[in-house]
Amino acid sequence: MKVAFYVYPTAFQNAGGGEVQLLKTKEHLEKLGVFVKFFDIWGDKLRDFDILHVFGSVKDALPMMEEAKRAGIKIVLSTICWYNWRSAWETPGSWVTRAAALGRHAGKVFFPFVPSERKRMMEISDVLMPNSESEALQLERFFQVPRSKIVIIPNGVDPAFSDAQAEPFIEKYSFRDFVLCVGRIEPRKNQLGMIRALSGTQVPFVLIGDFVKTYPDYYQACRKAAGPNVHFLGGIPHSSELLRSAYAACRTFLLASWLETPGLAALEAGLAGATIVITQEGATREYFKDLAVYVNPADHGSIRSGILAAHERKKDGLLQEHIRKNFSWEHTAQATLDAYQKLYSSSRDAEK
Repeated sequence: MKVAFYVYPTAFQNAGGGEVQLLKTKEHLEKLGVFVKFFDIWGDKLRDFDILHVFGSVKDALPMMEEAKRAGIKIVLSTICWYNWRSAWETPGSWVTRAAALGRHAGKVFFPFVPSERKRMMEISDVLMPNSESEALQLERFFQVPRSKIVIIPNGVDPAFSDAQAEPFIEKYSFRDFVLCVGRIEPRKNQLGMIRALSGTQVPFVLIGDFVKTYPDYYQACRKAAGPNVHFLGGIPHSSELLRSAYAACRTFLLASWLETPGLAALEAGLAGATIVITQEGATREYFKDLAVYVNPADHGSIRSGILAAHERKKDGLLQEHIRKNFSWEHTAQATLDAYQKLYSSSRDAEK
């Protein structure tokens, strides 16, 4: 069985959790003996593979999926998507842009049978792999996807985060008892709302992440709103010991974004021992249960009170143990392989 991994062309220009999911899934599938290759549009042929695995429901990937369908190659889609009224309304841009986003969401809610490029991606895929039950329900509701095509594959966390040491980060930056946010600085992540929520407090707020060049005005607004308690450190590579150390050094990890499915950075921080304050939007409750503080990303008071409540909590290790037991890349890879094998076997049976 040969598997080609494919993603929309601009994905790694501003890498985030979806890209980590792709890389870690590949790494751990290969440990299970699966042949996985990043599809090279310059040299590879789809006919040389059994499965095309696409990451992200971004319509730029549709032409390759259509070509795979014509070639008789099985298609797997890790959907990595979330749809609701709030995320549509918070689409960056003018009133016209927001109104258009609301219109598209209304179309999915009230007219799920209407064709679209994203719906076509779902239709031609043989298997859809959402990260949660709530995401799976959205696929059924908004795209009329039959449940038989859906296999829920939870995200994982690298166990190295559980062994992270706080000292390297503290020695480099001298921050203690701080609130940490890790992620691309962009409207969907809502860093501006977090900064405003912590305005006037004495709580140090550290942001790690590069700003997305598509939204330079948003980054400048974040800088302008930041008080003396807010510190921008820029991006730190995901594989860096310093990032793991930051998770271990912080007292509370904050991810009050407009949606998360479920927020890989929060899983990593939780495994490193941080208390978690996270958005109530998306699939977060399926992962964090009652072991995190949930906040309304639109309500600065909710974010502030959530931070202050979590900041007073003692680290008890319960969330850390929950993540260690239930979310690993080894489990993710094995569940993915099981779905591959079922698909591969059905394909071979059909050829006989």
